Amino acid sequence: MSIYIFCTSFIFSTIVSAKIISVKLADNFLYSLIVFGDFLRGIEIVEIFNIIVFAAVGMGYGLATVFLPKYLGRYVSTTLLIILVPIIFITTQIARYDIWIEQLAKNENLSFERAELLTNSFLVQRVKNDGIYGFYLYTAQFPILPDTKVEIENLDRLEKSVNSNFVRIIGVPPGIISWSMSLCFWFIRIFYFVIAVVTTIFHFREGLRIVKC
Repeated sequence: MSIYIFCTSFIFSTIVSAKIISVKLADNFLYSLIVFGDFLRGIEIVEIFNIIVFAAVGMGYGLATVFLPKYLGRYVSTTLLIILVPIIFITTQIARYDIWIEQLAKNENLSFERAELLTNSFLVQRVKNDGIYGFYLYTAQFPILPDTKVEIENLDRLEKSVNSNFVRIIGVPPGIISWSMSLCFWFIRIFYFVIAVVTTIFHFREGLRIVKC
């Protein structure tokens, strides 16, 4: 049992660390691109990495059942995966939320705590919720995050600027763009989660097959 706990804990911590690193790399190198960076952030392109992440999780937890009694291993790992897969999936948003607060704190010379209060106030105004949940709802509607007080206070102008960029590129009216983007972003998130679940299940079964559990 102790070996199983060590192996599954190691897999979980390694995978979460890898996701956080991938988000930070994407934020530094992909999302900073002019115009297309905002689009890539909106479709959360880094979530493509989930194919590898959840393949490793499923296979790892499947193989780890060898360290438990045969009648118990499958059920313990299945229960853990049901709990941990959503947690691993939401790690991307948690990392992005922290990056946003850190950037605002840096730009405005604020402590992390004061910057968090400012972002939470902003999220409550925009989506009636704060924290990670508010952040998740907001970023499903608008990909750009204001990281200075001036941008927060002039968000409407910022939104118009982003919409005008999309209009220039694809020639669609701003109202349709906003509605379509929100619908598209939610669909993409659901799609990524389905991929995560399917990938985990497939590789978990493969792991069980290998250890014949």
